[in-house]
Amino acid sequence: MLLNTLATQSQLHNSPSRQDGIPEHLEYQIRLYGCQLIQGAGILLGLPQRVMATAQVLYQRFWFVSSLKHFSSRDICMGSLFLSTKLEESPVRLRDLINAFDYLIKRDRHHSRHGSAMAALATQLGPIHGQLHERREHASHQPHVYEPQGYFDNDFYEMKDALVVGEMQLLKRLGFHVQVNLPYATMVNYLQLLELSSAQVQVRLCPRGTHSASEGEGAEARPGHRRVDFAQRAWGFLNDALQTPVYCLLPPHVLACSVIYLTAQTAEPPFALPLEPMPWWELFDVQHGEIEVVCCHILRLYHSDSPSAMIRAGSGGLSALLTKKDVKEWLVNNGRAEGLL
Repeated sequence: MLLNTLATQSQLHNSPSRQDGIPEHLEYQIRLYGCQLIQGAGILLGLPQRVMATAQVLYQRFWFVSSLKHFSSRDICMGSLFLSTKLEESPVRLRDLINAFDYLIKRDRHHSRHGSAMAALATQLGPIHGQLHERREHASHQPHVYEPQGYFDNDFYEMKDALVVGEMQLLKRLGFHVQVNLPYATMVNYLQLLELSSAQVQVRLCPRGTHSASEGEGAEARPGHRRVDFAQRAWGFLNDALQTPVYCLLPPHVLACSVIYLTAQTAEPPFALPLEPMPWWELFDVQHGEIEVVCCHILRLYHSDSPSAMIRAGSGGLSALLTKKDVKEWLVNNGRAEGLL
């Protein structure tokens, strides 16, 4: 079995985008939003979760060797998902994939004009194209109506060319190292070894900083809480972790142990796992420090005050920064203020 290609610490802390003057928080948010676009497009296309997961890992890998200043996030999103459908043998029509991304981007841009999510982000990040988006409270009265692109429209051909170039650049920049081993099966095996396959945990209905977007309903619990399957909650953490760089930093068995640990620790009360005669994670050749790194990355997604939480909370996100031209304009407008130019 081929091992995943992992990024180094220097690539993490001094990425090509960082070297080009793009601040860490902006790069993080653009990459997070790109992963959400890939996930959303895959859902619209009815693709298996493994296809979207593979695509998001490839997308994250790309930015460890390339800069957002030189490549458009939108193009790499489309190229990643298209390449993933081939790797996972889940073919999709090129036109359908383009229309899925076009719909999501236009929908988010609509909400960024008529909603408050983008206004909040723009306030923190600075002007986009020199002007802050105006906050409009009547967003609910401005439904988005999508008009699909015509087959012979210039915009369609532009996106088609961009997708093909994006896929080509992925293969070139990653040196054709596109093998992705996902941790889902490993996690299930670990749960069986720990006899947690049918276990349930009690969690708050909306616990600050610990709510996984992929959870479902569970059995009855005390007021203000609900019961969910241990495996389901851990699976949800794995899905959400795709929006972070951890799949490019640590091997699958570490990710599997980390979400099991996080699921146990965020339960109320915490779910007890064996620590004697040795901590359970040592059975799987994992260090506690590695688990902490993964958990910190995942929990950063849920923090109610973080910019990433703003992206998750409302449509709009960073749809105005999907191309390299947008990023360059942002740098011109904001670089001097942040001491980057």
